[in-house]
Amino acid sequence: MKVKVGDKVRFLNDVGGGKVVKIKDSRMVVIETDDGFEMPVLSNELVVIDNASDFRISQTSDKNNNAQNVSKPTLQKVHSTTDDIIEGEDISGSEVALSMAFVPDNINDLQSSSFKLYVINDSSYRVFYTLSLWNENLLNPIKSGVLTSETKEFVKEFTISDINETKVLNLQAIYFKNIAFNAYKPEFFDFELNPVKLMKKGNFSENDFFDEKAYVISISDTEREELLQQITDKAIEKVIKQKESFVPAKKQVKKSDTSPEEVDLHIQELIDDWQNMTPGEIIQIQLARFETALEGGLRSNTRKMVFIHGVGNGKLKYEIYKILDKKYPSLKYQDASFKEYGYGATLVMLK
Repeated sequence: MKVKVGDKVRFLNDVGGGKVVKIKDSRMVVIETDDGFEMPVLSNELVVIDNASDFRISQTSDKNNNAQNVSKPTLQKVHSTTDDIIEGEDISGSEVALSMAFVPDNINDLQSSSFKLYVINDSSYRVFYTLSLWNENLLNPIKSGVLTSETKEFVKEFTISDINETKVLNLQAIYFKNIAFNAYKPEFFDFELNPVKLMKKGNFSENDFFDEKAYVISISDTEREELLQQITDKAIEKVIKQKESFVPAKKQVKKSDTSPEEVDLHIQELIDDWQNMTPGEIIQIQLARFETALEGGLRSNTRKMVFIHGVGNGKLKYEIYKILDKKYPSLKYQDASFKEYGYGATLVMLK
């Protein structure tokens, strides 16, 4: 895909996106993510939002344009749109809570189970939604409809053959009422439907929406948004200090004279209450822990340190490399042992 500086993009195989700030070569670009970080990305792993939107608009308005002949599934009708929008009474309140959920037919045998996908509106608003599947630069619609307050809607059943490879779902939603209401921005949510996620039993839990265990993905939540607005840099720094004071001693010393000291940067190892944090806040905590541990290693004459950052989308690893290159140019570093850590750790030689 051809992109240019200034384009707004989204990740094809991951949640999130950003703006293109630099073209490195014919295959690689640098984007500034929504969290304010710069990272290199292959251009074929990006979706240009503006161009794709412009194309869809022009295709609709120009009836004589036959240059693109894309076969799209027919939208399934969920409700009578007129009845849902015009009739009925709405409840008071300004809370939003929108989710998707996967419910397995057989929780005890996920490898052969099928999965029912639902959209859940647990808010005081009505929600008009459309669920689609990304295919290259276009969205192929799966289903659309209107959800009244505190309802859920079955969307589609995925079989094992449907999820034998990673797909990216897109949910767009608009909140509204038949009475005066507080406005919320429309949702534009990408979700990576990875078969590995649906094979992990730990992702399925008891919930308020189904009698069965379900894998619930939160898209919007009023309480979470209000909580995140209250989090400041000082609060994050305080949380880091509190967590560090309770780090077991065995994580602060070398395992032996020849073994490197390990520092696990996974967020669940650093703080207890992390589920409501944004990706930007999480990575700031991880980078703060990285620099604190590295400085401690330098002061204590540690020879080698292994920082376990995981694979993920590569943001944390990229930011660690930037810090090492800028602040510690004399230190050598490389990927840690693949046998022990896979691709998810970096070895830093302090001496």
